[in-house]
Amino acid sequence: MSKGQDSPSHLIGLGRISGAHGIRGAVKVRPDAAAATTDPEVFAAVAEVVVGGHKYTIIQADRLKNQVLLVLAGIDSRDRAEQLVGQEVLGDRRRFPQLPPGEYYWFQLLGLPVYDAGNGALLGHLQEILPTPGHDVYVVVEGRREVLFPAVEEVVVEINLAEGLIRVAPPQGLLEAYAD
Repeated sequence: MSKGQDSPSHLIGLGRISGAHGIRGAVKVRPDAAAATTDPEVFAAVAEVVVGGHKYTIIQADRLKNQVLLVLAGIDSRDRAEQLVGQEVLGDRRRFPQLPPGEYYWFQLLGLPVYDAGNGALLGHLQEILPTPGHDVYVVVEGRREVLFPAVEEVVVEINLAEGLIRVAPPQGLLEAYAD
């Protein structure tokens, strides 16, 4: 990366270039699990991405099925686009659009400690979020124990980014089902 670029700590994986699209150099980006967005407005707000250590300005971002179609400045042919296939696409997390209250980007939640709202016990850390048609599922890991929590209001009672924690009210019998 060239001098003057953003600190890598502010860069987040948005996805990986999965292929070229058309003959004018557009690329298809399969979203990264940590960012988990196929919203072209997020890519447009980020305005520029880092691919293979080079910074590119986003000229256009559109949805293409479950991927994002990007037109990048300087990538003007299919051959140039194909050279980027397989590369990770990084964007500045500070440029993500503000979400409405109660909505979060996955990267904001992953890694947070998860506590039992009833007794305050640490249940583990949010390691993964599994999207399902009905609701997401939070995978909370502590040591070798892995517990799956439905990400619904009745279970996830508090997400506090300022304090850096999540509180859950496990359904009756859930923790016992995962007992060692």
